[in-house]
Amino acid sequence: MGIYDKKNYAIIKNVLGMLPFIFILAMLILHLALPDKTFSKEERRYLAQWPDFYIEKVINGSYETKVESYFSDQFPFRNFWVHIQEVSDQILFKR
Repeated sequence: MGIYDKKNYAIIKNVLGMLPFIFILAMLILHLALPDKTFSKEERRYLAQWPDFYIEKVINGSYETKVESYFSDQFPFRNFWVHIQEVSDQILFKR
């Protein structure tokens, strides 16, 4: 193993180590850039929207629950990820 092989290995290792960070950053940028959807044809339901802020809702915990629902419903490429989950469940024989 020569000096160039060690150098290339270090570069590849660093790039692979940064991939999760790059993925999370890309998802954040896409979430901010893409418009919110209001209805899901596949699920036949209205998707959660950003909740109105009231201090009472923060105190009783309902605000955090609605924010969590919003991020779950407005995730970038959500239909793709739901489809992947369905296919993996079928492969693993889950119902």
